[in-house]
Amino acid sequence: MNLRLLLFFYVLFLSANVSADITVSVDRNPVVADESFKLVFESNEKVKGQPDFSPLNKDLTILSTGRRSNTQIVNGDIKRSQQWVLTAIANKTGIIQIPPINFGNVSSKATQIKVVASAPSNPGNVSEDIFIDVNVDKKTPYVQEQIIYTLKLYRAVQTSNATLSEPKINGDQAVISKLGEDKSFDATVKGKRYVVIQRQYAIFPQSSGALKIEPIIFQAETGPNRMFGFDPFGPQPKAIVKRSDSIILDIKPIPDSFTGDTWLPASQLSIQEQWSIDPAELKQGEATTRTLSITANGLAASHLPMIENDLPDYLKQYPDQPELQEEFDEKGFIGIRKEKMAIIPAKSGEFKLAAIKIPWWNTQSDKMEFAELPERTIYVHASELIENELKQQQSVNNNENLVGTGQEIAKQVFVQDKIPTGNAYWKWISAILLLCWLSTLFILYKTSKSKKLESKKNYHAESSINTCLRKIKKACESNNPTETKEALLNWANIMWQDEKINSLNAIKKFSNDAFQKKLDDLNNQLYGQKQQTWDGKTFYQSFQSQSFEIKKGIEIKGNLEPLYKT
Repeated sequence: MNLRLLLFFYVLFLSANVSADITVSVDRNPVVADESFKLVFESNEKVKGQPDFSPLNKDLTILSTGRRSNTQIVNGDIKRSQQWVLTAIANKTGIIQIPPINFGNVSSKATQIKVVASAPSNPGNVSEDIFIDVNVDKKTPYVQEQIIYTLKLYRAVQTSNATLSEPKINGDQAVISKLGEDKSFDATVKGKRYVVIQRQYAIFPQSSGALKIEPIIFQAETGPNRMFGFDPFGPQPKAIVKRSDSIILDIKPIPDSFTGDTWLPASQLSIQEQWSIDPAELKQGEATTRTLSITANGLAASHLPMIENDLPDYLKQYPDQPELQEEFDEKGFIGIRKEKMAIIPAKSGEFKLAAIKIPWWNTQSDKMEFAELPERTIYVHASELIENELKQQQSVNNNENLVGTGQEIAKQVFVQDKIPTGNAYWKWISAILLLCWLSTLFILYKTSKSKKLESKKNYHAESSINTCLRKIKKACESNNPTETKEALLNWANIMWQDEKINSLNAIKKFSNDAFQKKLDDLNNQLYGQKQQTWDGKTFYQSFQSQSFEIKKGIEIKGNLEPLYKT
């Protein structure tokens, strides 16, 4: 018993320590040799053990180590995290392995970083205390292709009142967007230590030909800090101005081999789709939402085109406004365009949606490629109301086929025995009697069915139409679009029993232009993404003033109050 108890506490102790997950990240990857970087160890739980960073000394020089804790309370749940931030410099170039670091009984995961050699394009005179280095990732890009412009300001002295200009291009030849926040780190250039501020920009040239990026200008003062007072006899601050080199780019035009309608130069481009309901489980008259998304590396979201999405007429669609999202990393922009649409199937069965192809230019392989969403098969199941109507229609057809069979028998007798003599005479008499009997049965059946249907219709109309109208009024007064739709469909199926009223669109052909617009507004409110306040009272006023075409409607007998006062 004691052994089991000890084993239980041992497992509990292990699980409490193993539950912590320690991740490793760097603020820049790849890291440049002789430039400091941040190496961050983060735990999602509080760790009691002290870390041992000595295994890192083989490939890294640790300049400083910091620690910070964070506690969050969300819905009563307490979440704690810890971070150890190391400022380090790589001792060599290439791939450096970061081994697991022990935090008591917990260890971080092994990872690796890439270290590249430092190569500033214009380090200037190494005796200078301040200089600017600028470079681009490619000198001959295509028009509208993303260019990463990197600016580094090297400072070996303290400055005050400093300003740093933005990159400029004459005319409207390019669109320039800043990527993220500034980064600060230490670097050594030919044995001299500098503090470096790095900024990055994405530049999208808008025309082919030569493009000049103007020099970056840095202005500041060096010397005594005036915050501590002005000494007229002491050394005075010295104003300095530093300029970077300008950069000339050769922008290539759209290649002749590209045959698409929209020019899309990117390093990667893909298209995906999502359905709110499984495409194999769709139902006639019920809405589903289809979302199409384009994701492009190296393009802003505003550059992405509208997705051509032609659907058959029996799939009614209500598109929403497109969503444009942008993310970025050290490789630049990631543009995302999402298009959502509500789809209401008006017909049951198995259907194929055509494939969607988007041509784009792969800037890595320098050739045209296609992002493709393959052909899709969807399955729409009939609604219960329509299935009942089909069963009733089949019953009527069976009775009509029975009479047709009797007529066919009589016809065969007449053909075989045109002159009724002997036994043929009695066959002829029997066929006539059979035909009369079957005709009498059919007439009785139709008369009985007609009376029952007429009685059922009148009773149903008198008992249900006023109920539906009251529900429509109540739903509109409470500004409830969902209940309004249900009440309208119930009312319409009573009004036009010979029609298949499965959606609000089916009511349009009995409505005037004003009420058709109100039905569209109701559909957009039900299936659009951006919900707005829906005015049910105005909708009901339009409904009351509507003069519907009731040519195929039912005839209501009795003292029922007129449906619409015109």
